[in-house]
Amino acid sequence: MNAGSVVLLGSPTRGGGGLGPMWPPVMRSPLPPFPAPVDYKTVLPFTPPAGRDLYFYRGQFCGLRLADAPIVPGSNAANPSCIMACLLDNYPPQYQDEFLADYADDGNTHLQRSLGHALGYGHSIDEYIALSKKARSQYGLLCDHWLIANEFPGFRFDQDASFWGPKLDPYIDRLLDAGVIDCACPSWQMDQVMMGAPGNATISIIAHVAKKLPPSIPLYTHWMNEALAWWKAIGYKPGGGDIGEVWSDEYQTIEVHDRFSWWYAMRYYLTGGHHQGNTRMLCKEYQDRLCDTLDYFGDDNGRDTGKGDMGQSLRTGTPRPFKLDVFECSGQDQFDDTPSNPYAISEDQGDQRGYILMCTTSKWGHLAGYGNGARMPNGAAL
Repeated sequence: MNAGSVVLLGSPTRGGGGLGPMWPPVMRSPLPPFPAPVDYKTVLPFTPPAGRDLYFYRGQFCGLRLADAPIVPGSNAANPSCIMACLLDNYPPQYQDEFLADYADDGNTHLQRSLGHALGYGHSIDEYIALSKKARSQYGLLCDHWLIANEFPGFRFDQDASFWGPKLDPYIDRLLDAGVIDCACPSWQMDQVMMGAPGNATISIIAHVAKKLPPSIPLYTHWMNEALAWWKAIGYKPGGGDIGEVWSDEYQTIEVHDRFSWWYAMRYYLTGGHHQGNTRMLCKEYQDRLCDTLDYFGDDNGRDTGKGDMGQSLRTGTPRPFKLDVFECSGQDQFDDTPSNPYAISEDQGDQRGYILMCTTSKWGHLAGYGNGARMPNGAAL
């Protein structure tokens, strides 16, 4: 992925330890006209939180541009100005600061940090923690740590918690001791990492990380395009449908055979999911597909939608609907924003796509934020 150009606007310096105050967002240029045909929702169906909210994700994992950004390991040499947040550790300090200032100016509140990428590219846990502390204290950003990535040293596909627990635990302990974990995600694209090991093997990693972290830390999952669950079929019912593995823990024993039973089994572990979709899907279809999950997650009152019971998240002990945010919706084509890519997306177009998808309207709920950039049509922060 790659970037464009941004000029720093002289944001005030923040200091002190812990989590600094949220920076006042800077008004940006208006978004372009909505792409035709405008057969999709264009009005935000809710009022976003006025300020930083742990449970409302505002982020840009791939799309913010720095005109003079250098080529670093993992970046797109043909489009080096587009910065992936997971590669931030690879940049010289001056570009880290420039990125973080622009990121905070844009009204973002959650910063994706990727432990697997940082370690895989040779950075120490001390360096990783130092950058996380800077993001929190100087720029007021909540740090969202994604743990497993293909770059993780010693990475192996299809391994359960007996493999990953001993690898992750020392790093999680360090991050907890440093006080820099605000949110977490066990793995990038879990169904790709666990392609040959769906079901209990995948759930075991989520359960391990969930129990390792305090329940006050929101925990989300990330999947390949439009997947939000990964169960194992061990047989098939005479009338149709899977017979799934039985998952047992201290909370329940449940046969996990579809996405409804999968999320029901996750009630004590997960806060929600980061949605990844096809970057080239038309906006109307994308909104409709988001509703396919929002409708099942239900509303704040826990009413049954009649479409299948996923239950509610009990991670904090208080029932609340599972959260869904629109995460990767244009990142790949922003990363590949080069003249040879007919699907290239600029930073403005990416923010517009993020806004349009945030307008998704469901009878039962609304999206709980964005991870691939968004802003209001007039240029104000969303």
